[in-house]
Amino acid sequence: MRTGNDSRPDEAGSSVPGDWRTVPLEHIEPNPQQPRRRFDPEDEQSLADSIARHGVLQPLLVTPSTRRPGRFLLVAGERRWRAARRAGLTRVPVTVIAADARRRVELALVENLQRRDLGPLERAHAFQALMDDYGMTQAEVAEVVGMSRSSVANSLRLQKLDSDMRQALAEGRITESHGRTLVGIGDDETRRRLFLRMLTGRLNLREAEQAARRTLQPPRPPDLELEHVAERLQWRLGTRVRFVGTRKRGRIQIEYRDAEDLDVLLGMLLPE
Repeated sequence: MRTGNDSRPDEAGSSVPGDWRTVPLEHIEPNPQQPRRRFDPEDEQSLADSIARHGVLQPLLVTPSTRRPGRFLLVAGERRWRAARRAGLTRVPVTVIAADARRRVELALVENLQRRDLGPLERAHAFQALMDDYGMTQAEVAEVVGMSRSSVANSLRLQKLDSDMRQALAEGRITESHGRTLVGIGDDETRRRLFLRMLTGRLNLREAEQAARRTLQPPRPPDLELEHVAERLQWRLGTRVRFVGTRKRGRIQIEYRDAEDLDVLLGMLLPE
């Protein structure tokens, strides 16, 4: 069996945090608080093929197990750990650090963010876990992961989507931007209608954002003076007239039923 990178002597007897060593793969336990939930089998197999040829080039990050002496808890590098098992390695290089439960979550989250390995909902769930389990504020989470507080807040809001919308987001059938647009729509019927149009590709992101803004805008009170003018024009022209906009800016809509009706209107509006 290949043993990964065995170019350095084994330091399995050492317990100094922060050291580098190779350890048996079976002595490493996965991180139960790993923020990443979805692993692509094809991507994992590709990495396993590379590891089988070249070994694990970047050490896994582990911390000593407090329950099982001589064992380690994986902090960061689960994708490499999975691929190494698939490649048949028996030993892997690791860097041992001291990290409590909160620090393990932080480091795993930061590594996945840096590698862009987390989906939008995985990221939101990880942020929520830091707040629920360790009492962190949104500002503190933002500082840990190197993001703005508003970005963290927007990410957390994705958890409010309906279950089928969250599933579509997790599977990549809608984008994170689509998700943020949907979660900002208060009307259930409008949100669901836009969601279905997103799934069928009949609504792009810009159109979705415009539709969302319209749902948030309060209805404009009628301009009584313009309505009075419209009534006078309707009586004068003999057809429906409508003002769209305000007196500062807008357009006038004049209806006609057929070509003959249009000719009559043009004769009235453009006399020779």
